[in-house]
Amino acid sequence: MLDFNVFYRLAAAISIGLIIGMQREHTYSDQSDRHPAGVRSFTLVGLVGAMTAMLSDQMGGMAPFVTGFVVVGLLLVASHISFAISHRPQEGQPGVGSDGITTSFAVLVVYLLGSFCWYGRLLESCVGMVVLLLLLNSKKQLHDFATRISAEDIIATVKFAVITLMVLPFLPNRAFGPAGLEVLNPHTIWLFVVFISGIGFVSYVLIKIIGPGKGIWLTGLFGGLASSTALTLNMAARSRDNESYAGDFTMSIVLSWAVMFARLYLICIFLNPALAGPLALPLLVPVLPSLGYALFMKVRTSHDHAEKSSDFSNPFRLLPAIKFGLVFTAVMFVANAARVYLGNGALVGCSFLGGAAEMDAVAFSLIDMSVKATIENRELVLALLFASIANTITKGALVFFLGAKSMRKSIVPAVLLICGVIGALIGFYLVG
Repeated sequence: MLDFNVFYRLAAAISIGLIIGMQREHTYSDQSDRHPAGVRSFTLVGLVGAMTAMLSDQMGGMAPFVTGFVVVGLLLVASHISFAISHRPQEGQPGVGSDGITTSFAVLVVYLLGSFCWYGRLLESCVGMVVLLLLLNSKKQLHDFATRISAEDIIATVKFAVITLMVLPFLPNRAFGPAGLEVLNPHTIWLFVVFISGIGFVSYVLIKIIGPGKGIWLTGLFGGLASSTALTLNMAARSRDNESYAGDFTMSIVLSWAVMFARLYLICIFLNPALAGPLALPLLVPVLPSLGYALFMKVRTSHDHAEKSSDFSNPFRLLPAIKFGLVFTAVMFVANAARVYLGNGALVGCSFLGGAAEMDAVAFSLIDMSVKATIENRELVLALLFASIANTITKGALVFFLGAKSMRKSIVPAVLLICGVIGALIGFYLVG
């Protein structure tokens, strides 16, 4: 009987080769470049990758697959040697282009993606094809980006990779501390340090690629999804070295605060859908003044972008991130100590202290108590509002004391506006 699953996998491998091959054919207008493979060759290579994987699967060994990979590689080498001999540049003439090397590597990738198709990794194969298409289509953008990268940028990248890949995985992911206060988790603390450093690094890359205006705006958006506190600290520190962008940094910071409130609301109702109504006012209303002020700052600073320099300083600042990580840990420890020793009777005070360090921890604790029915919705809302006002004041203080002097005038109105709205909500729930 015919196994249609076999034909389906082979068809997927053929399709991947066909799509990549058509993309390569579209770039062959420059005849100075090396063109070792076209749409037919790519299609055949995808098919061969799947078929050699099939033979290896049936024979119980990797010999057919490895042999096919070596043969395809040798054919590409022979093609390059032949082209180099027949197209030696004459004196005073330019040499051949280098796009053939890229195409040859693409051929080998298509061979591997074809084998993925046979082993049923169709999603991984499609993701690999999309990434390959993006790389092949972004030749000019990637080369332009590479020309703007300095040695200092490369060193910063290496440092960030070290603290992320060579430190974080080896830290113990468990809590330490006195009985009942096991909140000191080295993995979590260092992860927060990575957040702070990573936000600055991502911001730097975005600014290099798409310019300061959009890059800083996107950083605020994504930073609010990760940690608005980490983003606030990083942007405030960065403003000292790039004071001409102080208005943009303020806009990004306040935007991250708006995103933080919306993110918290979505997380809370995901954990307890019954809270969708009670939490709508306390968590969504503060989004409006935050977003409104961010848009005001964007309009106010947009006309200055053309006059500013795009030369940013090194984005990697590990020592300030470590210092704030220690402060964050101390505040979190004190907040949890207040909760343990004072109990739910001091719920608002504990939430206020906890919110000064991090809103997520407070929100998760309150939602857990709500699910267990140990607090009422009114107590939950008031605790979240007091945590929010403490969190806003803390982040505003970070900007005021750590940021550039020009940021002080712009961040104070934002803090007063947001705290005023939250204070009005607190009054509404206290009276009600």
